[in-house]
Amino acid sequence: MLSWKKRRLIIGKWRRLTRWEFWPMWAVYPPIICWALWLALKNREWTLWANCNPALPGSGLALESKGGNLDSFQGPDLRVERARYLRLPACSPDAYERIQDAGFRFPIVLKPNLGQRGVGVEIVHSEEAARRWLAGCQDEVVVQEFIGGLEFGVHWSKHPGEEKGQILSLCGKHPQRVTGDGKSTLEELILKDERAVMMAAFYFRKFADRLDMVLPDGQDFLIAPIGTHSRGAIFTDERHLVTPELVDAFDELGARFPGFNFGRYDVKVPNVADLQAGRNISVLELNAVTGEPAHVYQPGYPWWSGMTDFFTHFTRATEIGKGWRELGKEPPTMGELWAIAMAHREKEFYEL
Repeated sequence: MLSWKKRRLIIGKWRRLTRWEFWPMWAVYPPIICWALWLALKNREWTLWANCNPALPGSGLALESKGGNLDSFQGPDLRVERARYLRLPACSPDAYERIQDAGFRFPIVLKPNLGQRGVGVEIVHSEEAARRWLAGCQDEVVVQEFIGGLEFGVHWSKHPGEEKGQILSLCGKHPQRVTGDGKSTLEELILKDERAVMMAAFYFRKFADRLDMVLPDGQDFLIAPIGTHSRGAIFTDERHLVTPELVDAFDELGARFPGFNFGRYDVKVPNVADLQAGRNISVLELNAVTGEPAHVYQPGYPWWSGMTDFFTHFTRATEIGKGWRELGKEPPTMGELWAIAMAHREKEFYEL
């Protein structure tokens, strides 16, 4: 007979196989690539989709600079502001002192300037944790104030010929937690949780030194604090919350980044009312052409609906790229995109 732990791990793996939100990219993207090829044939141009953000190499295909994107907004913050941040060079010996001098207070968010899917991002609560993280990072660092409230992914786009932009995807990003019962270990709580068990292998690595910890009855333990799906966050489809005021706020923001017309902003906001009113919104990050319409990863979202939304996503990018070409901005060549992709492949992304 298999042990209870083994049975739960098998159940978790089976659920990952049967729920497409957990499928790897090579399993999700073939239909999307076929659609992109059809758009290329239809428009007689292979790389129009990568012309939607002429201000960025390859429209932000890969190896985007988190700090560089935030630096690119011109003028003062208005209805949508950037969360306060600081860029530090790689392996800076006085990094922690510079963070202190800049007036940051714990908790703070530390992230590699070049990253993907939340790898290396950490919320730190003490000097010891900050110094340990900084000592392990070999890349340029982005330090950001920690902002409470609700987190959303807002996919905004604007055709060069349009007066107003569009928000075609609004995704809620929710942390995942387990609750103690006074007798179960953290490992057992993860295995018992119907969603956490699907990412048990990741959580076991992440909390390897705390798996034997017993949580008091009723005490919550945050196992996925970062708003990244591959790190455990739960995504929900919140497109019903989009209002003209929200679109206006992001049109105003987008106008401050000339040459950026298509991408997903990861933001924090105090409450839903502020989101819909387009106020008190803080931008954490900006993901360009590869910023997916993240609402499709809502648990139970139909596969075909997800594919349809992806098709709409790439059609929109292609139409915007076509608009820029008509204005004299030539799309990147296949060789240029290949060079970016190969540089991304060779880059080492690591947990800290």
